[in-house]
Amino acid sequence: MFDLDKAQRLSLTVQVESRLKSALILGMLKPGARLVTKEIAQQLGTSITPVREALLRLVASGALDVTPAQAFLVPIMSICRYQEITTIRKTLEGMAVQKAARDINQTELVRLMHLRDIFISAKEVSVEAVLKANREFYFQLFSYAKMPTLNELIEQLWVRIGPSFNFLYSLFDEVSIIPQNYDELLAALTEKDEERSVSAIHQTIDLDSNMLMRQYVN
Repeated sequence: MFDLDKAQRLSLTVQVESRLKSALILGMLKPGARLVTKEIAQQLGTSITPVREALLRLVASGALDVTPAQAFLVPIMSICRYQEITTIRKTLEGMAVQKAARDINQTELVRLMHLRDIFISAKEVSVEAVLKANREFYFQLFSYAKMPTLNELIEQLWVRIGPSFNFLYSLFDEVSIIPQNYDELLAALTEKDEERSVSAIHQTIDLDSNMLMRQYVN
């Protein structure tokens, strides 16, 4: 009745896709890099089939490019595309934060404060730790909007823009002193001030954008 082999393969494909998405969001994959199916399978301890299926799913969603020879590539983002995605992020993340600010409770605020503290500690560790802690904070916040479709759209944008963060891996000293806007955002959320919360997330996106834009002008 049920194709269990297919179901198991699909589950494994989703797991591999999730790992690849995380690597993209954290800037661990350099723009222009070629992704070799066999090497990824070895690193993840799985077979080639779910890796290839995961890569094809990422191509379909616009997160990866594929050549006529079936080589998978991390896209090189133009400055115009970067600015376009930044504009869309402001709209979608603003919607999520506005909804979260309206409904957030004390337990959720305490969780965000804990994640804020993890982020601060990460600035003494590595760029990867900073990016991971930053992602954890914001996606926890976005989840409080209780709008899963909106969260999926935001994640797609982060996956697409993520490789641009690879630029930061050689700038640990600068990343470690980046001004973070968490306290302003948390204060606005605590007061359930929707307008101020949206303004805070927009300011955060602008801060990130200003640093990443340097790779286009240097």
